[in-house]
Order: sequence, then C-alpha cells, then structure tokens
Amino acid sequence: MKLSPLSLASGLLLLCLCTYFFFEIVAPDIKQSNVSKAKDLDVTGFENLLQAATTKLSTVQKAELDQILQNDKTSEPESEKLKSLSGFWFNAGRADLAGAYALQVAEVEKTAEAWSIAGSTFLEGLDQLTQEKELLYCRQNAVKAFQNAISLAPKEPRFRLLLALVDVKSPGENPMAGIQALLGLEKEYPDYAPIQYTLTRLAMQTGQWEKAKNRLNRFLEKKSDDREANCLMIQLIEQAKWSDDVSEYKKHCTKE
Repeated sequence: MKLSPLSLASGLLLLCLCTYFFFEIVAPDIKQSNVSKAKDLDVTGFENLLQAATTKLSTVQKAELDQILQNDKTSEPESEKLKSLSGFWFNAGRADLAGAYALQVAEVEKTAEAWSIAGSTFLEGLDQLTQEKELLYCRQNAVKAFQNAISLAPKEPRFRLLLALVDVKSPGENPMAGIQALLGLEKEYPDYAPIQYTLTRLAMQTGQWEKAKNRLNRFLEKKSDDREANCLMIQLIEQAKWSDDVSEYKKHCTKE
C-alpha cells in the first residue's frame, strides 16, 4: 500500500503509531531481508524447496511420504490427496511446502475458505521458518491466497485481518502497511473481536501494557463475558507484573 503525501499532523500520528505498535514486533532478520531485498530477490521455486526438504527427511518420514504418494495413484479425490501432502509437510515443520499444497487445494475447490487455509499455512511459515528464500516464498503466496479469499468474500473481515498480519510479520516497502491496515479495519469493524485481540497482543509484544489494558477494558465493557478477552487480561496482568485482582477474569476465562 503506497502512502500519499502527509501533512505534518499526519506525520506525527504515523510516528506515534510506529512507536506504539511496531517496535520489535517483527524479527530483525525478517525485517532486513524483506524490506531491502524482497522486491528484487528471485524466490526459489516450489520444486527446489521440495527437493531440498525431502533430502532432510528421516527414514520414518520418507516412508510416510512414500505411502502418501502411493495413495496418490488411487481414485481418491484430487483435493484429498493434496490435503494429505499438505498435512505431512506441516507436521514435518515445513509450512512453506504445506502451504504450496494447500494452494493447490484452493485452486481445485475455488472457495474463500480454501484460499484462507492456504494463506494461513503460509502465515504460519513466517513464524516457523528462518531461511530467506522460504520466508519470501511464504510471504508472496500468503498475500496471493488472502487476496483471492477477499475477492470471493469481500465483506468477511477475517481475511483482511489475516492479510494485514502478513505485512506485520513480514513488512514490505512500507513497514507500517500492516498496522495501518489493522487500524483501518478496526475503524470499519470496531466490535469485531479478533481485531481487538490482535491489536492487544501486538501492544503486549511491545510492552505497551497500559495501552493494551485500556483496549481490553473498552472491549470488556461491551462484552464482559468474552472468554478470550478475559484470558488476555489475565496474561497482560501477569506479564506486566501487576497486582490486580484477576478472580473476575478467571470466571470467564475458564468457561467453555
């Protein structure tokens, strides 16, 4: 997302948002690789990633993969075969490859949910993987998957939230794009619980305890029995080392 020319007031606001949310949210290695190199770097293709990962499998894993590939020759529906391969690689700790097969599932099923599953798998890879080529592969394909999900369900905020998280975890040319998208989504859907959880967690990650608490308090004024918000409040109080009474929060956090 490109920024238009900003007034001084807007510039000051952007600086405040950067201080408020972004400092140390994204791992330094991801920041460096994606901000400076993502545009021009030739991302290693799926086949090369697959070949390299396969050589590192244990004997047991290779046998399991061979079994799945043998089943691939049966009359099982194409999407089910691809889901099995995706599940295998996810369990093997390779969310990039799991996402690649989930992407193929989405191309077969052509549903917003299938695209979202693929994108979410790649999103997991941004936390799970460390190699630059793997991270860039995950980033590019996560964006593609979530954009496809949004095109099929433009009124579903969840897909837009997940797309914004791609830019938070792995920023592109505009390091504030993810945060801006989240804040814009909050304005549009102020009572959408997942956006409140997400912004609270980001504030907690940067040690913005009071801001996180204020956000949770505002949300709990509307939905006092929300389980996740109450659990988040307990986590916040514990991490901030406050002496607040958490008994009321525990009542709602422990409920099913």
